[in-house]
Amino acid sequence: MRQFFLIFLAFTFLGLHADAQKTSRQYPGKVKYQKVEQDATVFDIPYPAGEVEDGLKDLAAKKGVKVKEKNGFWEARNIPVDMLGGKTQDVYYKVEKDGRNECKVYMIIAEPGEDIANRTSSHVDLAGAAAGGAVILASVVPHLDDHDFGVVKGRQEDEVKKAEKKLASLQEDQSKLQRKLDDINKDIDRNSKDLSNAAAELESKKSALAGLLEKRGGGKKD
Repeated sequence: MRQFFLIFLAFTFLGLHADAQKTSRQYPGKVKYQKVEQDATVFDIPYPAGEVEDGLKDLAAKKGVKVKEKNGFWEARNIPVDMLGGKTQDVYYKVEKDGRNECKVYMIIAEPGEDIANRTSSHVDLAGAAAGGAVILASVVPHLDDHDFGVVKGRQEDEVKKAEKKLASLQEDQSKLQRKLDDINKDIDRNSKDLSNAAAELESKKSALAGLLEKRGGGKKD
């Protein structure tokens, strides 16, 4: 089983690194391609299908190969395999969701240009010929780590931007409210002065009226 895992890494396709908490499982299996059952290498990957697809496309692009979707599979034609002295192979794979954060990857290896629906070569033989030592991991893992880190970092950066935008909006609201409060306080001070002036004016007029009435009353004869 380990041999198949190394093969997969040799093709530099897995776009997410495996750590102590997240480990992949690989084993020989079968998959239908154009209604024909094919030998394949199956990978159980503890990452969402979308992330794995993005990782595979990214790694293929770094090999100078653009993957294309056809017949329900992703096709990566003429992928150079270092362990075969740079010899190229065609790789067909499909990614299926297998839980909320897990997926399965089915991979078929073929000779360049081979019609795998009517193939004459053996996936098992090609996989065996491509198998290498643990040195493959040393060349692939840094990229896998970078990809996984980039995904997590991108999400965190988005969260930071959202939080910054929310804070800026609240700060703007605070400034507006503070300006309104300042205006209200000015209105309160102005109204307080007006109240005092009005109260003083009222007392003055009451006093004048009282004086007038007293003067009028004092001039009457019994």
